[in-house]
Amino acid sequence: MTVEAGVAWKRHAFALTLFVVLTLALFSHRWLTVDPFSVYSMPDVDTDGTLWFIWLKTHSNHLFDGIGLTGTMSYPFGFDLSPFPFDNLIDDLRAAVVKLAGGDWRTLVFVINASALLAYPLTAYTMYLLCWHLTRDQLASVLGAIVFGFAGYFLMLSRGSMANNHFWLVPLVYLFFLRYLESGRISQLVLSCLLTGLQFRINPYWSFYGWLFTPVLMLAQPWPWRQLLRRFSLYALLSGVCLFLLNIQFIQQQWYLITNPVMAGLVRPAGDLLGAIFPQGALLMPGIRSKLYPFSAPMDVGAFLGYSLLTLITLGCLGRRYWRSSYWTPFMVCFVLAVALSSYVPALLPLNQIYFFFFDMFRGVSRVVQLAAFFGGLLIALMVAARPERGRWAYVAAAAFVALYLLEVYPGSPTLKQKTDLGQVARIYESLARDKQVSAIASYPMTYYNLSWGTAPLYEVVGQVIHRKPIAGAKDLRLFQRDGMARPLLGEIDNPLTIDNLARHGINRIVIYNRVLEQAPRINAQLSADPRLAFLGRHSLPERECGVSLLCRSLDISVYEIKTAVRLPPGLLDPAGR
Repeated sequence: MTVEAGVAWKRHAFALTLFVVLTLALFSHRWLTVDPFSVYSMPDVDTDGTLWFIWLKTHSNHLFDGIGLTGTMSYPFGFDLSPFPFDNLIDDLRAAVVKLAGGDWRTLVFVINASALLAYPLTAYTMYLLCWHLTRDQLASVLGAIVFGFAGYFLMLSRGSMANNHFWLVPLVYLFFLRYLESGRISQLVLSCLLTGLQFRINPYWSFYGWLFTPVLMLAQPWPWRQLLRRFSLYALLSGVCLFLLNIQFIQQQWYLITNPVMAGLVRPAGDLLGAIFPQGALLMPGIRSKLYPFSAPMDVGAFLGYSLLTLITLGCLGRRYWRSSYWTPFMVCFVLAVALSSYVPALLPLNQIYFFFFDMFRGVSRVVQLAAFFGGLLIALMVAARPERGRWAYVAAAAFVALYLLEVYPGSPTLKQKTDLGQVARIYESLARDKQVSAIASYPMTYYNLSWGTAPLYEVVGQVIHRKPIAGAKDLRLFQRDGMARPLLGEIDNPLTIDNLARHGINRIVIYNRVLEQAPRINAQLSADPRLAFLGRHSLPERECGVSLLCRSLDISVYEIKTAVRLPPGLLDPAGR
């Protein structure tokens, strides 16, 4: 090994070790203070939906096959929690790991926890590679990497959803893109486009948002307009080809949505534009319950970039030496655009409306705040590299900035208090998990969304991962195919005719959520006196033992058997015949 290679190895090892240590320290509550095989993050459509969807992939034999999964999205495996089962490469890989490890819920929770935490050092390291390419300065590269790899919005996503396991691709996309701009080598552009296509395969949101700013960097190059037009055309062509080749399944899924009348009712509506951006109009506000300031802002903590970061960037704009860098101006333009796009700016509403018209399912424009942190990290790296003369105090100042920055954005992690313990959930559903006679479960209150999107209550989704029994209701595709208006065919539980209706559909278990259903005591008394039913027991966890779990109200159930339920033919409940 040459001396230069040895120095490079030590430099990379130091950076990666630092990022791992920061991750372990910031998220000690995810691996040290709780059981990582049982406890994961706050209940949310993204977190519980991801957990449920990975479980569904694991047990349905439809890995890497979203369209093949649609027939079982609602029945027998439960609800159409996602608007549509877009193939997420990371989720498929996680499901494959869970399947190889046996498929139990404890393995599932651990895999989600581990993959969510691995995203942070990996993202910081790829950002370090990009900053090193730009600056050839260790301190500058480390600081820029920390700004992006541990940004406030990113920390908020630590809850374990599918939205944080691919930010490591953004710096690599830009690394090869910048290499192409500097060298003109087509191979570098191809790599950049392939990585963009790969990121789209994981999450179309971030692939689009990451691509959105690359034309700005290309337009900033001092090329003749003919060369600029030629290279931009080549970039557009290669981007399209790579996106198409790596995401043919996405096109198939879009066509399926358009042509399948059943799935048409399952797609989430676009919602309103203003609900997708931060209405405050500025990001200069502290995070939720910030320890640094005596007041808190009534806004999503994901919008908070940190006063320390914004202050340094503002000071950088006042220094002439920073503007001498060829990348300072385009990075600053991209930073300002990202801040503007993620906030309420009336002048940009027509542009956002056009985007919504074509991409109504990808409407979280506020997420661009993470790209603001990305360009903010690049600007910080350029600022530090522009001052190569530094003594001991420079490193003290850098450490103080990191401490202040992390202290500002760290309250963005919702996993500090809002945890979900599947061990508690498993205790409640143990009897259903052992019950081999269950054909399907009707739970009440039964959520039925008519023609709106069919997200199930999170407690039912998590419960189903534990007891692994089909849940009837919501948008059961069998019923939806018979009734285009999606009327609640199964009926309300306080209607005496509902029991016979459930029995005719082969449903032989009823679950009452006693703390959620209105007038639960009266309904339980009515069901216990019904000769068509048999009471199988009540299972509950006292609310004082739930801690801060937002699922606590659902951890009190009464279970009934429908003795007159029709036996369904073998194979109807499970296409695999299990």
